[in-house]
Amino acid sequence: MRQVLFRIPLRIFDWMPSWIPDSWPIYGFGFMLVCAFIICPWLAYRRAEKHGIAKERVQDLAIWVFVGGVVFARITFMIQYGRPITEFLYIWQGGLVFYGSAIGGLIGYIGAYWFILRKHNISTWKMADIIAPSVAVGLCLGRVGCLLNGCCYGNVATCEHCPGIAFPMSAPSRFDLVRHGYQTAAGFTIAGDRPVIVGSVAGASPAAEAGLLPGDRIVEIRDFRKTGDNRPIEKYYDDDPEDLTSFRNCWVPNWPHGNTELALTVERKGEIKELPAFTPWTLHLHPTQIYESISMLLMFLLLTAYYPLRRRDGEVMILFMIGYSIHRFLNEMLRNDTDPIGFTGMTLSQNGSILFLVVALILAWRLWQKPVQYRPAMA
Repeated sequence: MRQVLFRIPLRIFDWMPSWIPDSWPIYGFGFMLVCAFIICPWLAYRRAEKHGIAKERVQDLAIWVFVGGVVFARITFMIQYGRPITEFLYIWQGGLVFYGSAIGGLIGYIGAYWFILRKHNISTWKMADIIAPSVAVGLCLGRVGCLLNGCCYGNVATCEHCPGIAFPMSAPSRFDLVRHGYQTAAGFTIAGDRPVIVGSVAGASPAAEAGLLPGDRIVEIRDFRKTGDNRPIEKYYDDDPEDLTSFRNCWVPNWPHGNTELALTVERKGEIKELPAFTPWTLHLHPTQIYESISMLLMFLLLTAYYPLRRRDGEVMILFMIGYSIHRFLNEMLRNDTDPIGFTGMTLSQNGSILFLVVALILAWRLWQKPVQYRPAMA
């Protein structure tokens, strides 16, 4: 996990005003989103030009579909996880749901078709086949962004030979694991609120290796935002009274993106000690992000190989819809960041996968009733 890939320095001169931040973080998820926006349309351009479709049409379509997809993916995420509307624009930190983007992308396509594509007599099914491999690549890159961000994580990998991946302090998975009682937030428990006294310390944990002991009174969190900002414990209570409970249950709420280390100053037997920074890790979780990236890379190769073998426009997109819905339903069984909804007892994405598959099968049945358009040459 690497939520912040790097930082661009902004305050390079001492005379610059104080309201200018020291640096501008480049988030891993946002970076992969930009990569997808560049690579996916480029792949579609190349395929479209082989069919005599100007790349400008694909560029126009990409903007419509991308904007519609991102907006609806964000709305779906915020509804599903109950996030406040003030966080709507924080897309670079993750928080997009594919089935929301599918709806938004469809709405964006309708807009692009009405205002642009129909004027050039471009077939919807032909365009769908052109962009289907690009959608698979976009999902592949998007899940790499999820891995960098630490979101869309799986269940605890309990079997002996299960692949597993651990995430550091700022991963969203940490708070769910703490909430469900699977582990402590940072390798130790809190015994008292005021003052903040360490209760127990997990053996062989990074906290224990840093020298933290039961009974230590935590005085300060050092380098809270990696800018030399030493943050006294009382500061949490002054900023927000609810932080008192959150601090005890989940260690630190809203831990800064990109900050994986925890540096504590404690008081022990009347002596102030600055403990070395340590990185708390989660339990090993199923790497569902990696599973989907690999699956979508294979899907891209399959769609690319099938494209010259299609007999009708639309077959490539339908193949993608069937393949993705099956993959997502199975991969969702390993996820741990979504709760079941409705009477089905399944997650929102599992319900969406079933609906997606049903729609794909209906479209396939309708499509295969049409006359054959292409007869691939046999080798």
